[in-house]
Amino acid sequence: MLTAPTPEAQLAAARAVLADSATATTEGTLAERVLDALAALLPERALCIRALDVRSRDPGRAYPRTAPTRAGLETDGVTLTGEALDGARLKSAVAASARVKTSHRWDSPFTGVATGFAIPLAAGGELYGVVDVGYAPGAAASPQLAAADHAAVIPLAAHLALALRTLRLQEDATGLRDYQARLLDSANALILGIDRGWRITVCNRALLDLVGSKRDDILGRDVRDFIGGDQRQHLTTAFASAIAGQHHAAVTVMLPTRRGPVRSVWSIAPVGRTDGPVEAVVAIGQDQSKIDALQQQVVRAERLATLGELAAGVVHELNNPLTSITVYAEYLVRKLEAAGGEPSDIEKMRRIGASAQRILRFSRDLVQYARPSKKEQESVDLAQVVRQSVSICEHLVERGGIALTIDVDPELPVVQAVAGQIEQVLINLITNAVHAVESGGHVIVRAVPSGPAAVMLEVGDSGPGVPPDDQERIFEPFFTTKPDGKGTGLGLPIVRNIVEEHRGQISVATSELGGAAFRVILPII
Repeated sequence: MLTAPTPEAQLAAARAVLADSATATTEGTLAERVLDALAALLPERALCIRALDVRSRDPGRAYPRTAPTRAGLETDGVTLTGEALDGARLKSAVAASARVKTSHRWDSPFTGVATGFAIPLAAGGELYGVVDVGYAPGAAASPQLAAADHAAVIPLAAHLALALRTLRLQEDATGLRDYQARLLDSANALILGIDRGWRITVCNRALLDLVGSKRDDILGRDVRDFIGGDQRQHLTTAFASAIAGQHHAAVTVMLPTRRGPVRSVWSIAPVGRTDGPVEAVVAIGQDQSKIDALQQQVVRAERLATLGELAAGVVHELNNPLTSITVYAEYLVRKLEAAGGEPSDIEKMRRIGASAQRILRFSRDLVQYARPSKKEQESVDLAQVVRQSVSICEHLVERGGIALTIDVDPELPVVQAVAGQIEQVLINLITNAVHAVESGGHVIVRAVPSGPAAVMLEVGDSGPGVPPDDQERIFEPFFTTKPDGKGTGLGLPIVRNIVEEHRGQISVATSELGGAAFRVILPII
């Protein structure tokens, strides 16, 4: 026979709920501990705690004890009496929610249990679930017993509602913190935060990837040690004024990275409560290397457009008269040789012809640089192109007494390219390599796969190499390192234009032979 809970049992249940809920860190653990207390307080009753969020469409969670629940309970809403809704003082928006229904009788969550009651788990005008107490058929549950049970459960339900609210707020705060952390970490900008002690407290993935460090290596460091170098005083002034409440925009900092110092521009701002002291400083920066590269491309494009107009006029004005000069010079050389003319006069005439030929070559190079060919790309056997290019340069190699090594991978894939242009790239690089080495030097031409989707063409030599200060300038038009002005300074710029037209990259490094190594990476497709 069921008996009403005694005051001693109610007090023990309240103490158990207070003690156990204080250490519960999840909703499930909290519900089970409260059910333990309720089962001791109300033996032989069917018990169930249903937790839900009436503001979302997420399924609820049911935690039954001693009796099975009906199917679909988690997705159904809850049904409460109007008296229970009024007693819980729920907000009108919650009371009108599609997840909450009103009825004059109890909606049992159990199978085979039709008598019982439900108490809302409400706190701060929000509904966090219900506690159901049911009586099995045949149990002697008088109205007085049900009223006593109801009164005994109310304080436990109130405490459970507060505990559920605390857990929900903690979950929301943690979720919001994690969401904000993910936002900062995924931002396409460099983000750095420091506290008033100059210690770094925030650094996002973009910054870590740029500087090549792990988060644990940066967090907690003094920002002045992180930047260091000649910029420490400038950066110290900017952060110090930010801690004092001032904003700074466009602060340029050279960041130490894996590929060397990189120019970055930062906006530095104080962080604090309204009308309160500054608590931290946040700096949002942008890697300027890509922007600098784009600016260089724009300058190059403008230069090409200007050169295109200039080249058209130069070729038109110089081509015909220079052709006449070279033809007549050759004619006069032959005539003077046949007539037994002075050797000095014959040499002067040869120089006239050679100078005219040089101007013609410069004109052609200028046109090719400013107006590269737009031929359609097709499938090209790169190994055959390498062999053809080497054969064209054989006379240079033999005349200079130079050792030539050819290393072509037999499994070299077919690439999409303009064969004549790739041939021109190799001829230009091989010619430069031959000119760079002395008699008895060594040149190597290599063609090998570079990863799963690219190939590498390399021309290396045993010459003096390219000084570090000149490694970027050699690709600029009209820059040449050849003595006596013999170079036009357009060979390597033409090579770079061709490589970029093929969506590739060209770079210069130190060869295994000790001189320069020009490496061209071309995509297969």
